[in-house]
Amino acid sequence: MLTVEQYIEQMKKKDKLNEFNFKNHAENMTTVIKYVMDYFNTYLDPESIDYEKMKIEQSVSKIEQEIGSIFPKSKDFIIDYYKRTKGRIDKIYRSWFKELKYVDLFNCQEDFKDAVDKFCESSKMRGTGIEQNKDRLIILTEEVREQEIEKPSIAGFKYLDHSLIAWVKEVYREYGVNLFQFAQSYIRPYYEEYVELIYNREREQFYYINRYNHRYNNNPFDIDEMYEENRHRPFINGRKGELEMLVMYVWIFEDVHDTEYWPEYVNLCVSTGRVSIVGPVNIMIPVKIKDMEYPNEILSSISFVETITGLIKEQPEGKYILRLHYEKDNDAFWKDTAKLNQIIINLCDTFAKYGEPLALELLPPLRAPEYNAEEFFTQYRLLEKSMKKYRDMKIVLVNGPHRHSSKPKYLMQTTEDIVRLRGIVKELKFKMKFAIDITKLMKNKNYLSQFEDDFNQLSEMRNAIVGIHLSKISTRSTFTNYLYKEDKVYLNKHDYPRTSDLMGCISALLNDNLSRYFIPDGMSSAHELEDLTDDLLRGGFTFSAQGS
Repeated sequence: MLTVEQYIEQMKKKDKLNEFNFKNHAENMTTVIKYVMDYFNTYLDPESIDYEKMKIEQSVSKIEQEIGSIFPKSKDFIIDYYKRTKGRIDKIYRSWFKELKYVDLFNCQEDFKDAVDKFCESSKMRGTGIEQNKDRLIILTEEVREQEIEKPSIAGFKYLDHSLIAWVKEVYREYGVNLFQFAQSYIRPYYEEYVELIYNREREQFYYINRYNHRYNNNPFDIDEMYEENRHRPFINGRKGELEMLVMYVWIFEDVHDTEYWPEYVNLCVSTGRVSIVGPVNIMIPVKIKDMEYPNEILSSISFVETITGLIKEQPEGKYILRLHYEKDNDAFWKDTAKLNQIIINLCDTFAKYGEPLALELLPPLRAPEYNAEEFFTQYRLLEKSMKKYRDMKIVLVNGPHRHSSKPKYLMQTTEDIVRLRGIVKELKFKMKFAIDITKLMKNKNYLSQFEDDFNQLSEMRNAIVGIHLSKISTRSTFTNYLYKEDKVYLNKHDYPRTSDLMGCISALLNDNLSRYFIPDGMSSAHELEDLTDDLLRGGFTFSAQGS
């Protein structure tokens, strides 16, 4: 049964009517009006029309338009089934298929055949004769699967190890399986079971309460069982820990927002051998300063040495980091080329005698009316050029402390200074790196609102930061089950130790696989240093004596 538009089109072709021939405009109008009258008076004969058949044909036409590009191979099967049963097999099957266990891991004919067998034996389809169409259902399964799977996107997964992301992408390329999507669907039942939404009328506030203890769990989210049921899949075998990390990532970043646990969790997985392709995060290389000793479990083979002239008096113990310092406001070598040249000569003598350091730290000059960034980099260029032969040594600029308002400020003293100088370094293509003295940078900033923006700015230049100075500051952990995220309150039934806001920001700043040296300035006792290293470990840092 044709629609009126289809009927007119058919008659136009039969009579070879050209509506764009404007010489026959009136004649064409009369002819088309006649087509319409014939359609309703003759073609649509009320006595001969099977209205039920016409309704089915209209539905079939809509179905063809709807599924033509979605299920091109199964279109005829879907339409034939509809004509026979008035049922949409694509919708029936798609709805059933999405509820299958591990459906996001399906990737081969064996998976599709097994799904079809279960569908034909299901209570809903038993006795319908659908089993006679298994071959066509397998083709439909392939097309449904293709529609359900999305290409992996790292949006929202920015804290994942690059090796883990590479594995996810490789699995998608080779097997058409999106492991991010699987992790999100796998964790959903746990969210529905363990996360409760309640409303406090007194405070007019919704609370999301997590009743599942995901921390320090040997088998979180029943990963052991899931792995055993899927280890026959080549992309799953040997990757139980990596799958667990994907699921844990979704849980703590998207569902319960316990994000500060992530770096500690990653390092726990690495240290216990749970994963094989993931590296530790927030790696600190401990540097010994003066006679201060680290706790026994933290090994340090690097010493910190300071010099004003470029010369040092005795052989450093092992590898070392050398700070080019100056007393009080005497930054003359940054403003006098002759004095800088003498410093360079002294440095070369030191390196010849004791070996080059892992890093040459530079204290920035003080600002002056006739001296600013341009003059500094003119002097710095001479230093970097003279140090070119020491290829393994990094040249590192470290921020100076805050000074009294009546005194001249350091060229690099605030976060804005650091970011601005980093931009100049990139533009001039210098090899300079940066060390951040967090204690000095955050002096007199005690609340998240005061320093969060600083860390957000620094995170944009994370790869240029090679060292951290840190002393006794407010990094102590607290116990609380409250967490605020985007005006929502998340609660945990279990009290988790939470790091301070400052420690959380430090951890987020350095959340990658790079190693950075760590210098604990200002420690007055080994006990204070032990407290600081304990806080760093709880904050998700790991200590390594290897590399630089």
